[in-house]
Amino acid sequence: MSICFTLTAADLGLTKDVFAIIGTLGALVIGGLGLSTWRRQLHGTSKFQVAKNILITTYQIQDAIQAVRSPMLFLRKEEVEAGRSLDEEQRIYSERLTSLYEKRSELRALALEARAIWGTEVTDCFQPIQDLIGTLRAEIWLHFWLKGAYAGPGAQVDRSPERVEANDKIVYYVNDKDEFTQKIQSAVDGVEKMYKERLRE
Repeated sequence: MSICFTLTAADLGLTKDVFAIIGTLGALVIGGLGLSTWRRQLHGTSKFQVAKNILITTYQIQDAIQAVRSPMLFLRKEEVEAGRSLDEEQRIYSERLTSLYEKRSELRALALEARAIWGTEVTDCFQPIQDLIGTLRAEIWLHFWLKGAYAGPGAQVDRSPERVEANDKIVYYVNDKDEFTQKIQSAVDGVEKMYKERLRE
């Protein structure tokens, strides 16, 4: 007994339609899986990029803080000769602080992105850096106050050696072992600890 399949023109059209539907459904499933993978990869890439940018900006802030603290001042000759050395020194510190504030603003924007991705717990590590920047700004103001920049005529400025020495320890970078540099490094380490983990997500 032999079984013979015969396909009529109607059966052939129906078979073709069935295979076309199966092929279309298969393409949709494969496309959906690919799109899902792409979304996960894109999401992971954006998280990685935010964490990387936070670390880079933190290192740039660390460098900017040390640049502010650099004891090297290149005063313009004409300002010194005109008796405006103190004004020229203030101008230099103002420019240095402006560069630092720009980097701090970048870090604040990145902190908002981080908070949107991971929540508020990942932004606490930025506070020590903010505190150190505030301390440095206050000590630079005190530095110029001790030099008489803000004192009115006849005002007495307490320039005790202890007070000047304590101020100099913050305002001037000495080496990587000085106390304020160690505090900066500790603050950077806190950010590194938080975001190096995020790089591996």
